[in-house]
Amino acid sequence: MGHTIKRLSLGVSLIAVASAILLFSDAPRNPARKPAGSSKAAAYEAPIPVALMQMASQPILDEAAAGIIDGLAENGYADGQNLHLKRFNAEGDMATANAMAQELTGGQYQYIITLTTTSLQAVANANRQRHVPHIFGGVSDPTKAGVGVGQDPLDHPPYMVGIGTLQPVAQSLQMARQLNPNLKRIGVIWNPAEINSEICTVLARKACKDLNFELIEVTVENTAGVKEAAASIVDRVDTLWIGGDVTVLAAIDTVMKVAQTARIPVCTCMPGNASKGALFDVGANYYEVGRSTGKLASRVISGEPIAKLPVELAIPPKLIVNTVALKGLQEGWAIPAEVLAKADAYIDAQGLHEKHPTKSAPPPAAKKLPPLDRTWQLRSLSYVVSPDAEEAERGLRDGLKKAQLVEGRDYVLKPSNALGDMSALNGMVDAALADHADLLLTVSTQALQSCVQRSKGTPIVFTMVANPFSAGVGTSDHAHLANLTGCYGANDVEAMMPIIRKLVPQAKRVGAIFAPAEVNSVFNHSLLVDAAKKANYELLALGVNSSSDVSEVTQSLMADQVDLICLANSNLLGSSFPTVIQATNKAKVPVFGFFGGSASQGALVVLARDYYDMGVESGLIAARVMRGEKTADIPFHQARTSKLIINKAAAKVCGITLSPEFLKSADRVIEE
Repeated sequence: MGHTIKRLSLGVSLIAVASAILLFSDAPRNPARKPAGSSKAAAYEAPIPVALMQMASQPILDEAAAGIIDGLAENGYADGQNLHLKRFNAEGDMATANAMAQELTGGQYQYIITLTTTSLQAVANANRQRHVPHIFGGVSDPTKAGVGVGQDPLDHPPYMVGIGTLQPVAQSLQMARQLNPNLKRIGVIWNPAEINSEICTVLARKACKDLNFELIEVTVENTAGVKEAAASIVDRVDTLWIGGDVTVLAAIDTVMKVAQTARIPVCTCMPGNASKGALFDVGANYYEVGRSTGKLASRVISGEPIAKLPVELAIPPKLIVNTVALKGLQEGWAIPAEVLAKADAYIDAQGLHEKHPTKSAPPPAAKKLPPLDRTWQLRSLSYVVSPDAEEAERGLRDGLKKAQLVEGRDYVLKPSNALGDMSALNGMVDAALADHADLLLTVSTQALQSCVQRSKGTPIVFTMVANPFSAGVGTSDHAHLANLTGCYGANDVEAMMPIIRKLVPQAKRVGAIFAPAEVNSVFNHSLLVDAAKKANYELLALGVNSSSDVSEVTQSLMADQVDLICLANSNLLGSSFPTVIQATNKAKVPVFGFFGGSASQGALVVLARDYYDMGVESGLIAARVMRGEKTADIPFHQARTSKLIINKAAAKVCGITLSPEFLKSADRVIEE
């Protein structure tokens, strides 16, 4: 073909490369948390790093998180001022929760706040030896979570405290009897792997016995099984009842549809579901639970010894009824006037009516930070022009602004782009150093590597890097070259596999292209190799060394009759993507990818790291350096947020049907 093209399978030399990379990046972390060494301590104190982790995206958990933030603010701790609050969401996946817990307890965060029992358990298990101060909330019964919390309020690990919120199970079932005096059979779906769900189910058994109800149970392992479970019992029960089960609540829309078809209501003891069609919710006010958790966290941050703080119980009540949900139900269901009168909120044809709307507390006035004592010369260095790079650069600027630095007063920022030319990139670095740059901001792995080789000790803050360890700049987030720090994040290939399975269920052969000359491409591709193997896909991979190879390589994969293309990130493929899509569209083969700009160019699904957020994080880190913190004392930060982008026109080209539920889950949908 006139070009070097390397064909790889799952068992060849790339695995060895990937293994070496992963071994290097898995070097032991240093758990010690070092105080920031600042020569300007009197003028500036580094924000306290705090992590807030929740298990899934659900209204009650979002309300609780908002309450935590408000509770902190009411007591003088606000993000962007004296706190650097980073939020994490496992989106219902326990493996993700465990991975996040390892990161949270690795020394990067001074305090950890968790919501839900499963988040508590994940962090508690990772924290047994490290003892990072941990405050929990939104937990059904912490004494049964297996994390060392006893019946006595002061019987808990000296580094862990929080608030228990046991769902009012008996009250919710009594409410069901009040709305239908002839009620006899209750159906419940629950996941035995969730201790919080087991607690609620045990309470429901007792309450049903006391109320002379027959409780019919069916268990599930994941959200995918909820629809089948609901369908298996709706014909045998008078109502479906949902306790504090995160798995089932994540599929609440599915439960509602099955129940509506059977003309029976759904009742819960978790607020936030009446608005989705439940007849009523009787549960705790999770905003207030979060607010109390935030206040407790404030006490810990202020220096009160955790060992002397009791584990609290808080069940602020909340009743929401949905009069619209009565329509179409079997006979016997009604909402008495006295129930409507005592409800905290009700839903009718006009919408939601709250008797006492929850109002977020206003944040304290921003602490004005003084100007820097000199104007810093910043140089932003990018390797290629791409939508992802532009997002990262915009985030860098906004991060500096968020840190209260003013362009022209505190710094001068001059950007430059090598347009994919490595020799030009090296020249840009030399020019920045000759221009006496005080701080180098790099966008891409290539820019980082060039600066490291040529910078001679000038501070560097990087962003849009897949794996800094494979770039040779460190062995862990804490053990890295003294003159640099920054934010990184690799492709979320594990999350892409079920998306591929959902949209192309018959797929067996996955095509892939990577750039062997790019460290970031080799690393991202190694992740794809592992994920494809776990998902039982046959991966056909080809390497390219220049943009002129891309067309021929893509045509070769089409000739091999791959069912789809999945492209891990590389700068070369990002700039050559139109060539890829031209060949795949002709063959009606869908493309899945991880660089954001490819979605508007014809990729069917893109799961892109949020490079804007990554840039903001790096901008905030740069501000810390400019205010006097040493780069050696600032650990690398791993970004985990991604954006799901779907292209409806690409689906039409490939003859793929996109369900309304899948489209609804997207952060962005590109219309036809």
